[in-house]
Amino acid sequence: MKTKKYLKKPLMNSGLPQLQLIKTKPDDVISSEITCPSCGSGDYHKAGTNRCGKQRYRCKGCHRRFVENPANAIGESDDVLSATKLGLRVNTYQRSGEKLNFSKIKQVWFKELAIKYIRYKAGNRELGTLRACLTAFRSFSEFLFKTNYAQGINDINRSVIIDYLEFLNRKKLSPQTKNERLTKLAGFFEAGVVNDWFDVPPHLIRKEDYQKEIKPLPRYIPEEVMHQLNQHIDELPAPIMRMVLVIQECGLRIGELCQLPFNCLKQDAKGGWFIQFMRWKMKKETTLPISIELSTVIQEQQQYIRDNLGEYQYLFCGRAGGNNKSFSSEPKIMSVPSFVGCLKKLSEEFDIRDNSGIRWNFQTHQFRHTVGTRMINNGVPQHIIQRYLGHDSPQMTSVYAHIHDATLRKEIDKYLGTKIVNINGEVIESLTSELDNDTSLQWMKKKVLAETLSNGYCGLPAQLTCSKGNACLTCSDFRTTIEFLDQHKEHLERTKKVLEVAEANGWQRQIQVNEDVKKSLGNIINTLEENKNE
Repeated sequence: MKTKKYLKKPLMNSGLPQLQLIKTKPDDVISSEITCPSCGSGDYHKAGTNRCGKQRYRCKGCHRRFVENPANAIGESDDVLSATKLGLRVNTYQRSGEKLNFSKIKQVWFKELAIKYIRYKAGNRELGTLRACLTAFRSFSEFLFKTNYAQGINDINRSVIIDYLEFLNRKKLSPQTKNERLTKLAGFFEAGVVNDWFDVPPHLIRKEDYQKEIKPLPRYIPEEVMHQLNQHIDELPAPIMRMVLVIQECGLRIGELCQLPFNCLKQDAKGGWFIQFMRWKMKKETTLPISIELSTVIQEQQQYIRDNLGEYQYLFCGRAGGNNKSFSSEPKIMSVPSFVGCLKKLSEEFDIRDNSGIRWNFQTHQFRHTVGTRMINNGVPQHIIQRYLGHDSPQMTSVYAHIHDATLRKEIDKYLGTKIVNINGEVIESLTSELDNDTSLQWMKKKVLAETLSNGYCGLPAQLTCSKGNACLTCSDFRTTIEFLDQHKEHLERTKKVLEVAEANGWQRQIQVNEDVKKSLGNIINTLEENKNE
């Protein structure tokens, strides 16, 4: 016999609670007083016990595990800041909550200054950066506590920092982690002095204190692993499968993938498809060219959202339940653990291994590195890869390769396709003129995506199948530009010769077909010549 219980669950994009009916088994009935210490949700399920034998729960909202009334529970207090109240964007697709907990900073004076600094930096920093600052402060606080250094901020001098460097070395941290903690601490000292919060000696942390970092290699997915993944990709729930297809072609960051807008798909006058989304890390909107096949995948996902959730702002939704082959949609952002969990289960079920025999452990950022590596191997210039992947600097892209090539502007000038013409000689324009007129974007599409036609483009909608075979010059969906003008002229001369032979032999069918081709080529050439002379 099942029992019913009403639990509070937060509405999507709302601060108001919603009562939802949740059915549980008798032994799963839990107190409504229990809430997730990270996000405050009362929607959760049991998740075993901890080392002390205490019941553990997993939140269905943020997927964090917690115990009831833990000793270090994060609640609203003087030691806790709410990221939302600070005006910070909280990534709901990650496990980490929206609270910044300062309770582990043991010195009262240091805690007060740390909170002051975080509030000061909240206006122009991401939540992840502030979390890194908080981690650095906790580390420095631990050092001060264990060494009985510093009764106040003014007691900190260069000798204290030298001992702190030794403290970090004993922990055997990676150069990257050590350098990050020093950088955050140096920023704290600098801000304190500049804003007259305190007065410490200059240059407490110096250039020679930083260790040389090992340049990371791309964590790309080997081709043999990608082949096995795509071989069994149909075994994934359809929405998860579509997420994999998007991320393995576009190399999006996981946050960009999970928060793709529902209307992200765009098309230009040539029939080319683009995906438009927000680069949250760079805080700007980006448009990328995509294949016709991927545009079909996105349209299928859009229909899935319409059928299951009606009006919903994102292309992909959260998962309320189901096994690795089923999917119960829920109007919330897909979480990273849920997405990666499906890939890990697929790897286990079908024993996906690399050439060394090691079972592959899928991680989301591997797809991004795979796209960059493939583009380098295919000869795509490094500055194009930088723009495609949304890197802030060439140094980030140089992880994949060091390539020297001509400037992007010179290459773009070679690709001027300003006027798109059909077989009737009519100039075609789309509803998205900003895509048609962006020569840089159009050239990137040409370099990144394979062309399907040798003398133009196919404007056929992706969800339809061409029924004309190779008869492009008699098809109303054919598109071409001035870059193919010479090819069209050569084709016209060949067509005239074929017509002469057909007329001499009385081949009526060939005469009819080639007359249509001749007419189309004449229309195309005349319009392109006119545009060339404008």
